[in-house]
Amino acid sequence: MAFLGSVIICSTARLVRGMHLQQQQQALAQGQQQWHAVEAYTLQQWLDAVLNRALLQAIIPSDALNFMRLSEVAEAYLWQQAISECLAKHEAAALFDIRAIANSAMEAHQLMYEWQVSEADISEYYLTQETRQFLRWQHTFLALCERQHAIDAVRLKAEQINLIETPGLTLPTHIQLAGFDRMTPLERRLFGILETRGVHIETIVLQHHASHVMQYALPDSHAECRAAVAWAKQKLAENPQAQLAIISPALGHIRRELADLLDDTFHPETLYPANYESPRCYDFSLGLALKEYALVQSALRLLKLASTKAQLRFDEVTPILQDAYWGNQDELDGRALLDASLRQNSNASYSLQHVIEQAGYLATKNIGLETLLTHLQVISHFQSTVHKRQLPSVWVAAFAELLDSIAWAKTRAFSSHEYQTQQSFQKRLVELNGLDALLGPISAADALQKLIELCNAAMFQPEAIGDTHIQLLGLLETPALKLDAIWVLNMNDQHWPPPVKLNPLLPAELQRQRGLPNACAQVQSTFATLVHARLLNSAPEIVFSYALKEEERELRPSPLLSNETASTLVTSELVPSLAETMAQPVVMELLDDSIAPEIAADETVRGGVKLFATQAICPAWAFYQYRLGARKLETPVDGLDNMARGSLLHKVLQYFWSDCRDSQTLKAMSPTACQHAIDSAIEGAIRALHEEISFQLPPQILKIEQQRLNALMQYWLSLEAERSDFVVEACEKQYLVELEGFNLSLTIDRIDRLTENANEGETANGGLVVIDYKTGSQVSHRSWADDRISEPQLPIYSALALQGEKVVAVCLAKIRSDESKFIGIADDEVLPGINVLSKSRAGSAFERFENWDSLRQHWHTSLTAIAREIKSGIASVTFAKESDLDYCDVKPLLRLPERLLQYESQHIALQSPVGESDSHAG
Repeated sequence: MAFLGSVIICSTARLVRGMHLQQQQQALAQGQQQWHAVEAYTLQQWLDAVLNRALLQAIIPSDALNFMRLSEVAEAYLWQQAISECLAKHEAAALFDIRAIANSAMEAHQLMYEWQVSEADISEYYLTQETRQFLRWQHTFLALCERQHAIDAVRLKAEQINLIETPGLTLPTHIQLAGFDRMTPLERRLFGILETRGVHIETIVLQHHASHVMQYALPDSHAECRAAVAWAKQKLAENPQAQLAIISPALGHIRRELADLLDDTFHPETLYPANYESPRCYDFSLGLALKEYALVQSALRLLKLASTKAQLRFDEVTPILQDAYWGNQDELDGRALLDASLRQNSNASYSLQHVIEQAGYLATKNIGLETLLTHLQVISHFQSTVHKRQLPSVWVAAFAELLDSIAWAKTRAFSSHEYQTQQSFQKRLVELNGLDALLGPISAADALQKLIELCNAAMFQPEAIGDTHIQLLGLLETPALKLDAIWVLNMNDQHWPPPVKLNPLLPAELQRQRGLPNACAQVQSTFATLVHARLLNSAPEIVFSYALKEEERELRPSPLLSNETASTLVTSELVPSLAETMAQPVVMELLDDSIAPEIAADETVRGGVKLFATQAICPAWAFYQYRLGARKLETPVDGLDNMARGSLLHKVLQYFWSDCRDSQTLKAMSPTACQHAIDSAIEGAIRALHEEISFQLPPQILKIEQQRLNALMQYWLSLEAERSDFVVEACEKQYLVELEGFNLSLTIDRIDRLTENANEGETANGGLVVIDYKTGSQVSHRSWADDRISEPQLPIYSALALQGEKVVAVCLAKIRSDESKFIGIADDEVLPGINVLSKSRAGSAFERFENWDSLRQHWHTSLTAIAREIKSGIASVTFAKESDLDYCDVKPLLRLPERLLQYESQHIALQSPVGESDSHAG
């Protein structure tokens, strides 16, 4: 390809960079140390260069292009403004999606200029209401542009092409075109003008003809990606200097999957954060929106926090506190504790001032948050200015000053990728700075929204470092480098030819007759055929693949593929992911290290009854949560969560029975008196709740809770009234008991004493009934007969706290709107509905206990064994069934899927013939 003495006009900026790289490679291969840089431009770059030179030479008037050039975002805003003005008096104005309509109007406007369609041309066709509205919007848009002395990109291009006809303009003698699969009438007009001015125009044609074309049918798109990466691995193994391309008409949908597979296959070291930015052997043509990068998300989150006084959701606060791009990195641990505290002690929504108060409270506990407090105060002060309406440039200065004052992007030295990302973000601020004339005075929230739109519109990708051997391209992109082989995937008829997508604001028949892009199947087929032909001349070897299914839907190959039957790749030819590679079956020495250090004499183990419950269910759970202190982050809700509702009911029952001391009083109450007692108990419980929580419950939620509690209490008390006579001996009574060196602090929900009939009257000297309130849906006492008691509360109360007392029943009081009843075991028929030990059915878990004392002895023996387990450090991952771990806070630490995979892999490896697997010690 000759470069010297000619200008190359490329269809994309990426192709321009590729031309420079190709020239560099050719020069270096020839041993040159210096060379003339190729003159390669995009069409817009070349027009700007030619006309800027003409302006400097005074060949064209100085005011010929004296316009404010509109960026894509600025143009979209003017379209939105024009449409809003036109629809302001429409009866359904609030229902219109102005932003989406503006995008369609922008596209229609660009199509008119690019394809030389005039308003008169449109008038020859039947004008729908949408087209009439569009023409009205277009007139308003052009008037707004004239008022602002601004010009949009497509009209600027048309004006520049008109100026190319200016006599005396310096033009090249030779122009080569690269990558123009489809040329618009406006572009053809330009090149026609150039030819009349004596410029020789030619198209660069790739000379490679594919001598080897293959087609593969694969189960789905995931298999296609794996097959393409496996193919690339094989090709580079055969020739490490090969230049390959993986091309897809749906690259945006599979970009992340391809990137993950390529990293797993060629760069597994990037799994470590320190190596994440290591040079890759591949390069994507398609970048991501700048808003998708972590550094930019960090800035936008902080600006959003500062630009609104709205309540904060807890899931908005968490990423701000965990963000390492701002503040003091030494305080990250303290910020994590603050996040946990907010989740545990706050509502789901709260103000910034509440965050500051919580941070201040933790700071008094010697948790380092001084820098965070200072920065939050700065953000709080900024919030006091957000009501002002100021020019975008003023807000840009304020945003920049705010980010600087809270040490954003100052926590450490940035990597190359982060530095490039920061520079791109700064350019978006500069772009916003230039929108004063268009936007006028706006609020901080509006300024931030425009900045977000700018970041979303800007496609960004850090510059590739090192030798690139695999290009990942869209199907419409022309490779700049000479390629050795290409794999084209996603060649299904739903992707290629591209589907028809008419612009809704222009007459459909006009679009079809003029051959506008996406106008009809014939236009799409003709265009796809041209691209396909170019593709077949791009490399000596080409592979096409298509998917047979997408979930349950069957797919068809593209009609542009040959009629030859496609081959089918076997599973072994698909590249595995890194996780699959690491899970390959090998004979390993498995060391199940399930013994933790024994509890030291000075070690304090928290958890109480829950420690015993989790040890009985799964010893590792107890070790991680109560000896190591691991626990999950809470998920706060608006109002009260289930646990808080349960606690509130506990308090209501406590207040009620503190006043109503026995069943006789309950039965003697009139309905009015009972209702008054319930209301009084509910009010007292809510007052106590407000003293415990750090946020105020809305009146609506309190009213709903009062109604719920009242209904529960009415029904539950009706059940209590059916019992034989009793006296409430204690509510929420606390005990301190010792078992095998563990000091357990217990709180028994309620203890009743049954009354006995004597000749001289009833006396309250009967046995004790121990009651534990439950509000969950799953309530069971079956484990009380097991050697490992997973619900040990009542057994501990009965066998330890009330040792020596005459306990005749232990029961769970299930209190729910859908089901309320007593569940438990008793020495006699003292409670409605609960099992009597002496009448246990054959096959019952309690059948083996001869009497009540033997059951209580069993509880003592079982609890003692569990206590000794805990002391000796037993921490194995063993459990009866996985559903027992539904409420396990530390379930990820148990690594259940990994353990299952390890055992399965070991089983497979042991069944393999000797010599087929490697042996590793682990």
